[in-house]
Amino acid sequence: MKTIRIGLLAIALTVLGSAPGLTQSGQDLFQQALVKEQADGDLRAAIALYQRIVQDFAGDRALSAKALVQVGRCHEKLGGAEANAARKAYERIVQQYPEQKDLVTQARARLAALAGTEASARGSAMAMRRVWAGPEAGPYGRVSPDGRFVSFTDQQTGDLAIHDLATGRNRRLTDKGPWTVSEEFAGYSVFSPDSSQIACNWYNSSGSYDLRIFGLDASKPRVLRIARDGDFYIHPFAWSPDGEFLLTQFRKTDGSRDMMLVAVADGSTKLLKALGKEERSPGGAFSPDGRYIAWAVKDGLSLVEPQTGKESLLIRDLTQPNVLGWAPDGKRLLFSSDRSGSTDIWLVAVADGKAAGESELVRKGYGGNEMGITHAGAFYYAVSGFARDVRVAELDPETGRVVAPPQPVSSRWVGITRSPDWSPDGRFLAYVRDPEPNDSVIVIRSTNTGEERELQVGKMRLGLRLRWAPDGNAVVIPGFESGKNWNLMRVDVHSGRVTSLMPLPLNGANPRFDLSPDGRTVFYIKLPKDPNTGENQLLARDLQSGGETEVTRNEPLVWVSVSPDGQRLLVAAGEDTSLVWRIMPATGGDARTLVRMDAKEADFYVGASWTPDGRYVVFTKGQESRATRKVQVWRVAAEGGEPQRLGLTVDELWWLRVHPDGRHVAFGTSKASTEVWVMENFLPKSAAAPIARAK
Repeated sequence: MKTIRIGLLAIALTVLGSAPGLTQSGQDLFQQALVKEQADGDLRAAIALYQRIVQDFAGDRALSAKALVQVGRCHEKLGGAEANAARKAYERIVQQYPEQKDLVTQARARLAALAGTEASARGSAMAMRRVWAGPEAGPYGRVSPDGRFVSFTDQQTGDLAIHDLATGRNRRLTDKGPWTVSEEFAGYSVFSPDSSQIACNWYNSSGSYDLRIFGLDASKPRVLRIARDGDFYIHPFAWSPDGEFLLTQFRKTDGSRDMMLVAVADGSTKLLKALGKEERSPGGAFSPDGRYIAWAVKDGLSLVEPQTGKESLLIRDLTQPNVLGWAPDGKRLLFSSDRSGSTDIWLVAVADGKAAGESELVRKGYGGNEMGITHAGAFYYAVSGFARDVRVAELDPETGRVVAPPQPVSSRWVGITRSPDWSPDGRFLAYVRDPEPNDSVIVIRSTNTGEERELQVGKMRLGLRLRWAPDGNAVVIPGFESGKNWNLMRVDVHSGRVTSLMPLPLNGANPRFDLSPDGRTVFYIKLPKDPNTGENQLLARDLQSGGETEVTRNEPLVWVSVSPDGQRLLVAAGEDTSLVWRIMPATGGDARTLVRMDAKEADFYVGASWTPDGRYVVFTKGQESRATRKVQVWRVAAEGGEPQRLGLTVDELWWLRVHPDGRHVAFGTSKASTEVWVMENFLPKSAAAPIARAK
């Protein structure tokens, strides 16, 4: 059976009516500036907004100093001669805002990096540059060691492609045809040491993954390894420096994982380490001389000798660090860590397989996917994000005609709101605000007055789907805490108290779940250990006893929604080239087909919602292969009949919720963006000099 690509991306929803007019505050401007900086990548416009805050809101000294920090960071990202402007911004914080101690500390650290002894040793200041941005940019490739290309997956077709960093041109290395012809696609890719080949895991027509090697000279690709003998997924991490082996992770049908060396000559394998059923991937990178492989472990970072398999702990770090790459001379290892309270970039010296001194902070703030270090010592990484906004529209419940066009729920927060849901009585809207990664808050907004309250959840990472508890006293949302994995969390809307309802399966960040009207049962979809052979289960979990019963099972089951009376379930499953919506009893039994959609229309589907009276199901249809996704809103009678297209069509719509009054619909827009950046001059001159390659 062909796998249907269902776009379960970030979800956002909206409130009743437009937000009341608010006088633009300094916080408003700061949020707009963050969007310009982080979502749009328009650093000049962001700087102008930050500077306006400093000028117009000088009385708010904490905000002004914070804006100056961002001014400095923007200038640093622009690189080159902008370093002097960054230095001036940081110096102003130190001189004019001495009472803002945390911000002064940050400013001093950046001044030291720009002009201190470290910069002198490097010969020039560390610089950050954006080298590629746009709809085609992707985060799952690597930079070529010679620094000429970046590999990526062409999202329009699924082909493996390369981006020329000098000319800005893209070139496909494969020609598999459009999605309508072939559902195969290129996955993670990594360049060979001589930059002439790319190893890639390739999803094939039989529903399994190959490990393939492609030449940049358009030579015929070679299938190096096919997932077999209990393996169903192969992930390449790195080539050995001599080009003879690939460090890979094999995932088995029972959920366990192994770190393997695959011989490039014949595809034979050597086991390095059995990982068991750990959910976290260790990553991995060869040292330039080939003596060691660095990867992440539960207690920090370790080094493995590929010849003997001997492993020793390099750094003890319980914050789940990640290996970013080795310096060209093999004497330093770059890694990311949360040890200072945020994800930052660090550098540790390595000698004879051991850490030689304390780790050094290289850069504060890192939220990217590593793309490798070139022979010249430049570190490339991809930053992906979403500009998300919650909106609301009013529809005529009889005709579906748009009565009031979509309006943002808040004029204060731009690009950082998502995942809303109406309270059962319709008096409130809850949604998530993401000012920074892993620093989300839940906002409770009155639909009558527009007044908002914020519920702080600490450093918990919040998932994509938020639902009100049926009693109206809490919201339920997936949450992740370090060391505890994903759980379904209950957040009391009065006290802010957070408690765990149940552990979540592997798809924890975006589980397909819903609550019974009495709040006692959670219906959720559990994925199989082997997605190639197993079936998805729809389970009903009693929250008091913890007991679970199977409602149904289906290989491509992707959605569940409980009817307002709790008697029926709306479920969706992929079948061949279609997505099929069905209604079935909540206790299990036969399901009847409600809507059958072509996969091309369902490609950008995110969810469906019952109307409050249970008479209709509201769903969406997207259009495949468009730079901007046009999503149409439809409804169909729950008893069956011809679907009716409503008058609402929205760019980049993700999710939809119907207000209890049946007139207002809350939804979200989500614009994805990926940028490729390079960090240069962060190594001492000696470390940037490559050593002789292992033979």
